[in-house]
Order: sequence, then structure tokens, then C-alpha cells
Amino acid sequence: MVLRRATGAVSLAWTRLFSLAPGVGGTAGGQTGVVTDEHGEDGHSEDRRLGVAAVVLAAGAGERFAGERHKLLCDVGGVPLVRRAVDSALAADLDETIVVMGAVDLLEVLPEDVTVLHNEAWEQGQATSLAAAVSYAGSRGHRAVVFGCGDQPGVPAEAWAAVGNADCDLAVADFDGARRPPVRIGAALWSHLPLTGDEGGRVLMRRRPELVRAIPCEGNPDDIDTLEDLQKWN
Repeated sequence: MVLRRATGAVSLAWTRLFSLAPGVGGTAGGQTGVVTDEHGEDGHSEDRRLGVAAVVLAAGAGERFAGERHKLLCDVGGVPLVRRAVDSALAADLDETIVVMGAVDLLEVLPEDVTVLHNEAWEQGQATSLAAAVSYAGSRGHRAVVFGCGDQPGVPAEAWAAVGNADCDLAVADFDGARRPPVRIGAALWSHLPLTGDEGGRVLMRRRPELVRAIPCEGNPDDIDTLEDLQKWN
């Protein structure tokens, strides 16, 4: 685990990098790693109880992308793709912003006032990254996570904030009829998340459609999967 104080943050924040192997010894909501800092041995104190965390999922290999670099490091409008997503999540002003990386090191392009998790099990699918994030969020005392993808450059901060502030356990952004991330998942549902595979929130929404609240949002939810997608954005 590497721990360093964030610089330039409006409030006290930390950048954390530590490895998690989600699903070891429990459900997605079970703790698989502990971060320590000046707030106490378990990473939080009574005056630092948190609420809602934004989670940017950025651990995949991006195998469909034929560029010379990993797609998340490629520029979109002069800014690395993953940085655009992270900046939007940060600007939503939720209680903490978490980035889950795996296949490629993204630290060089990430701002310092985010928490960075390394998912060692990233090859087992996106669900492992979400499991790692909720495990960490539980150790921090969060009551919900709002997750989006690092390859969605057109999702604005307003969408992250609208979904994050929804008063329910399961909410999804609705972009003119298209339901896409960000997705809010309350702590009461974390134990129902899959531990492996390429689906996370979608599994919950299929199983419990009566819980889903669609939140109207502006923006473009399209992701960048191929070099052609990147060229269209640029």
C-alpha cells in the first residue's frame, strides 16, 4: 500500500493505492482490504463518516481498441480519456471519488485527490472491480456508491450528481430513454452483486426492476471501445 497526501484539494483528501482481490472470503460487500491513515487503523473515524462515493471503473484491457496505447490513456479533446471521466466524477462533489485500475497503470494521468484501487482480479471481469470498490467503500463507512466507466467521456458532472443524490438504493441515469451509467447502488444491495463476470449493476436491475429509479440526465453516454470511436470523438 502506498499512501500520500493529496495536494491542491479543497478539503482534506488522500490518494491511496492498494491491491484488492475481490471476493476472497465473502460477498461483494465483504471487506477484502484495509487502508490505514491518520484517521485511525481502519481508515475512518467518527468525525469522518462518509456518505456517497463516486467510482470510476477503469481496470479492463480494452481489447477491442487497436491503438498504440491503452484507450484510457489516449487523448479526447486534448485530455486523457480516463481523466475526462474522473474529472466529471470529482466535479459532482460527492463524498469521495474512487478509481479502480487493473490492466494498465493510470496514476500518471489521475488527479491527486482521488482514491486509487488496484484490482488484481481484473481479468475476471468488471464485476470484480465493482466488488473491490464496494469492499473499500464499506470499510470507509459509505452508504452508497455511484459507478461509471472510465471510457465514457461525455457523461457530465451533473449526471454523476443527479444519480448520486437520488434518494433510493438503485438508480440509473436516463439519457433520453437510454439507461446507462452512472448507476447508484445502496449498501443494502451490495451483497447481491456478482463477484465475477462483466456485469454488475445490470444484474441487480434485471433481478429487481421494481427498485430501479431512472434519473433524467443530459449528456452523451456513449463509450469508446474502438479506434474508430476515438476518431469520432476527436
